[in-house]
Formats: sequence, C-alpha cells, structure tokens
Amino acid sequence: MIKDFLIQKVFAEAVPGQPIKPGAFEGITTLDGLVTVIVNAIIIIGAAVVLIFLAMGFISFITSQGDKIKAEQAQKWVTYAIIGGIGLFAVFVLRNVIFNLIGWNDVANY
Repeated sequence: MIKDFLIQKVFAEAVPGQPIKPGAFEGITTLDGLVTVIVNAIIIIGAAVVLIFLAMGFISFITSQGDKIKAEQAQKWVTYAIIGGIGLFAVFVLRNVIFNLIGWNDVANY
C-alpha cells in the first residue's frame, strides 16, 4: 500500500498539436539527415577508440615496472592516441565548416 502511494504509474500521451518525434533512425528522410547521422556516428566511435587507446597506453605504462621497452611502447600508444584525438577534432571542425557552407546548418536536429 505504501509502495503504491510512493510509486505512481505514468503513461505517455501525445500532446495535442505537437507531432511525436520518431526514433534516431526513423526520422531520416533526407540526404543531409543520413549524412549527418553517419558522420556523427563515425565521430562518436572515433572518440571511443581514442579513449580506449589512451587508457591502454596509460595502463601499459603503469604496469611496465621500469622495463624501458614496455615504457617506450606505452608512450607510443599514448602519442598515437593523442594524434588521433587531434585528427578527430579536425574532422569535427571540418564537418561543421562543410555543413555550414552547403547549408546544412541545423546538424544538431538529427
């Protein structure tokens, strides 16, 4: 009984006069929407890969236990991950510049 008082059921209902927003891929009806979703997915996956490589490099460096070869390898992983992150940021900036030049200014709506 107390549980029913504290937890109330909530039912979703469409607001009159406002369309229901579709899911992430259901609302893609134009080429610019498709390109935006694909480019955003590539950037998100790239950011995840950069973070994974940074973490692996740092863990490898910490666990090298003074071994010079392992420490150098870990340093290379971190360096490559940072270079990849800079490249990914350049892709993000380039995406915004290109989308603005061709008129796809509302890239955040997809």
